[in-house]
Amino acid sequence: MFFISGNAVATDNEVTESESIKVCAIPQLYDYLEEYRKEYTLGKLDITYASSTMIYASVINKQMSCDIFLGNDQKFPARYINMGLADSSSFGNFTRTALTLFSVTSIIDSNCDVLNKDIYSKIIMPSPKYNVSGFAAAQIIDLYSKNNPKLKEKIVYSDNEYSALTSIVNGYAMLGFLPYNMVIDNKLTKKGSFCLFSDTEYEPINYYYLIFKNNKNVQATTRFKDYLFSDKSRLILKKHGYK
Repeated sequence: MFFISGNAVATDNEVTESESIKVCAIPQLYDYLEEYRKEYTLGKLDITYASSTMIYASVINKQMSCDIFLGNDQKFPARYINMGLADSSSFGNFTRTALTLFSVTSIIDSNCDVLNKDIYSKIIMPSPKYNVSGFAAAQIIDLYSKNNPKLKEKIVYSDNEYSALTSIVNGYAMLGFLPYNMVIDNKLTKKGSFCLFSDTEYEPINYYYLIFKNNKNVQATTRFKDYLFSDKSRLILKKHGYK
């Protein structure tokens, strides 16, 4: 987990200081949001990156103030809504990514057929209990284990997606499940092979926004949310492995 905060000053002279938007986002969105903010001229952005768990703990303990939350685990927006910190009308899905199987070797073909073969000792995945991509990977394992019963014996778990990637790159596991946004445009994954699973084989890895009730800049935050769906934003999302 990591925690980064930074500001971006808008070029629009009509934007006032009071319109600063506090964005709390998970680290997986870092590359996208840092490019997004270069294009964004409708307000001043203050973006903090941390895990959904860390953001949640900081918000409920009043250690952090967020105007809008961006993450991929919908149970956290649900908690905020149930606690009265946000309304269901302020919650929505703005993008998604795909699930991949990655290796630093050339062992993987485009059809992910390697999962039907017994030529590897370990497959690593983020813990399904704490990671949306891990839950999706567990569904893939259930599906492919029908043809390869030994598949489940080879599964090892990591705390999160970043530790799974490190384990693959360092050779601890030959194969691993990762979200596509971590495989595309990543220095650590330039060498190797990967395949994409069909969206019909697992529950989508969606990314959500949630606007908080205590937001002091409702109009500015709404503009920021709307810009997530703009043509420029969609192009940046696609570049970084989102749909």
